[in-house]
Amino acid sequence: MTKERQPDSGKDSPPLPPIPAPPSILWRTIRMNWVPPVVFLASVAFVFIQWRSLTGGAIPGIAEGIRSVVTAPQVSLLHELKVVPYQWVESGQPLATLMPIDPRMDLDILQSELQLARLRMEPSLAERNAIDYERLRIECLRLKQEVAMAEVNLQRAESALKRNVALRSDNLVSEDEYDLNLRDRDLYQVEVKEKRDAVADVEKRLEQLRVLADPEGPNSHLPTQPFLDRLGEAIHGAQVRKESMLVVAPISGMVQYINRQPGEYLTEGEPLVTIVSPKSERIVAYLRQPYSREPEVGMSVKVRTRDRSPRAFVSHITHVGAQLEPITNSIAMVRPDILVDVGLPVVIEVPPAVHLRPGEAVDVVLLPSRSASPSGALSRAPAPAEQP
Repeated sequence: MTKERQPDSGKDSPPLPPIPAPPSILWRTIRMNWVPPVVFLASVAFVFIQWRSLTGGAIPGIAEGIRSVVTAPQVSLLHELKVVPYQWVESGQPLATLMPIDPRMDLDILQSELQLARLRMEPSLAERNAIDYERLRIECLRLKQEVAMAEVNLQRAESALKRNVALRSDNLVSEDEYDLNLRDRDLYQVEVKEKRDAVADVEKRLEQLRVLADPEGPNSHLPTQPFLDRLGEAIHGAQVRKESMLVVAPISGMVQYINRQPGEYLTEGEPLVTIVSPKSERIVAYLRQPYSREPEVGMSVKVRTRDRSPRAFVSHITHVGAQLEPITNSIAMVRPDILVDVGLPVVIEVPPAVHLRPGEAVDVVLLPSRSASPSGALSRAPAPAEQP
């Protein structure tokens, strides 16, 4: 065998070139030396962010909208249903047609027609006032006639008394006849005086009531013909509704529930259709014990949604409940050691620019006064807060 000559290891020999390493060795070195510290630091940062989110005092809340329950106005039969579940309806849109089955309706309409006919035939209030004024004026004239007759009788009594005074001095008239003439004179004097006073009082009162003598005067009465016309229209409307009654939507929204089907009988006040609004106007959050902060009206809050891309906005508290109430919606958490979940209700206003569906769960954080910002400012939340 041939021996190879070893290279000279002296000081003047050149350095050897570096041995090239494959990429797998380089990746292994990075994975062993750098990946564990980076993953550890990222895990610590993620845990810290989640811990700050969990300990931020968020309370669960649920969005609420307007709900309208349309009921039957009276005992009736559901003749036709014009809507279906999850259909959008506008305010005033027909919902159903009802057929009233009240047996007293025909009798009530007949009585109303009789009352209307009687009112049309009777004189109006102004005409009755004019008739009463004329009756009082005739009484006054009759009283004046009696005064004139009493004055004539008084003159005759005074003339007879003068003659009897002259005859009495000659003893030609008895004392009884003289006393009778004297009594008649005094009686007619009193009668004339009292009736003159009565005529003066009646004439004074007639002057005050003269405005009622004209039935067409400006202040004599209120016009009754428009009232009678409206009453006639109401009776006609009742006759039309006797055949069918149309139920309309009180608000604009979506039909959520239909409780009855055509052909079924309805009692008065029985729910027929439930209409809900697609947009929430307020949020009801429930603060569980122990309270992180005491809620107050006007306190600023930050609301975060639970969407895939959470949104956040700032609003304020409008109402605070007076007592703890049971939580019966989707945010209730019944723990094993309690029978029912309770919380202090807090009402939060939803800004007009924010759209929340009724029933949507959100998280609410009570803000200190220095963190308050204009209500309704939308932003993206870093992460949705979990329930405490």
